[in-house]
Formats: sequence, structure tokens, C-alpha cells
Amino acid sequence: MLYIKQLGLLFVTLILSSCSFMAIAADSHETVHFKTGATSGEYVATTAGYDVNNYVFYAKKGQHLNVTLDTKSTKLWIVLLDEKLERLADLTPFSADLNDKGDYVLPYSGKYSVRIGQYRAFARRGENSHYKLIISID
Repeated sequence: MLYIKQLGLLFVTLILSSCSFMAIAADSHETVHFKTGATSGEYVATTAGYDVNNYVFYAKKGQHLNVTLDTKSTKLWIVLLDEKLERLADLTPFSADLNDKGDYVLPYSGKYSVRIGQYRAFARRGENSHYKLIISID
């Protein structure tokens, strides 16, 4: 009986600790808007700890997405999400998901999200990274 109580206490502790972790991480959402006649936009931001920054936009099938992350940090990952994509698209330089020009050809028309965050080892230490993101859609 004592073993069952200890196991139950361990389970409750694990649940509460995972909930506190989720409360620490914050996601920011920014809608991408280009100036009239422009095909690109710049965003300057910082990500800290487990925070993830999202840049949401709408695009059409066949358009070329080019994402440039200007930063001195080597701690950041950058991916593309869409509800129809089977997996995340890696947007880091030299990714196999990009074509020879460094573009990602959008496979569907609809809403996409570019997500930027820190690798887990750096996030765990509470580090932060500053960057300038340039999003171009042609």
C-alpha cells in the first residue's frame, strides 16, 4: 500500500512539473504584412528560453518563400508549418527542403507559419538570442 501511495505521489509530481514547464514557455504570434508593392518584410526580435516566435502569412501554391535569419547566434532553429504539410519544413541554410536558390516552393495555398526558437540545450539554460528575420514571397 505504501508503494502505491509513493507511486501516486511521484505521478502527481511529474504532472505538476510538466505543467509548470508549459507555463514558462510563451509563444508570440505576428501576422506578416508587406508594404504596398513589396514582396518582403523585416522583423527584429528576441527569443528567450523555451519561447517560440511565430510569423503567420497566407500564400499561394507554387510561390517561392525565402527566409533569411540574420543573427550572430548559433542557438536558433527555424521551421515552416502548415496544417497540410506532412512534416515540418527546415528553413535553415543548406537544408534539403530548399531549392538551389535557397527558396522553399510552397506546396499549397493557405496559411503558413514560420517558427523560430532556441535549441533545447540553450533554452534550458535560459539563454536568449537576438535576430532579424527577412521573409520574401515571390
